Amino acid sequence: MRKKERHRLITRLLTEQDIQKQEEFVEFLKNKGVEVTQATISRDIKELKLIKVPSTAGGYRYSLPLESSEDVAEKLNKLLKNAFVSVEQMDKFVILRTLPGNASAVANLIEKCFKEELFATLNDDDSVLMIARTESGRQTLYDALKKFNR
Repeated sequence: MRKKERHRLITRLLTEQDIQKQEEFVEFLKNKGVEVTQATISRDIKELKLIKVPSTAGGYRYSLPLESSEDVAEKLNKLLKNAFVSVEQMDKFVILRTLPGNASAVANLIEKCFKEELFATLNDDDSVLMIARTESGRQTLYDALKKFNR
């Protein structure tokens, strides 16, 4: 598994689980079919800039660093100015094509910016498929992305 994919899986784990120790990351990833060492997790924690925050169950858990919605939207705008290729819509689907190597980062930022509108996203190296919860949510996504058409 590539580092970007592992980082994405780690961020998803953080939203689903209270992870208090690096060994728990190793165990959860192993259960998902990803073999990693504690040293790799330690590097991932530094790269993702994870922080420890109080847990509702007591003790401390790992968390993503706090970002304001303006920061995320600004990052998305900067990335799409350089990486956008095209966007299309159909039913509750929006497909965004990017320059190769950019889709994972774009998908991550889109998920943060459009939590309410999105049901799910799928991405590969150069495209992001967004599945909206509603047709109006799809329209919101499409309108926000079509402004990058050249």
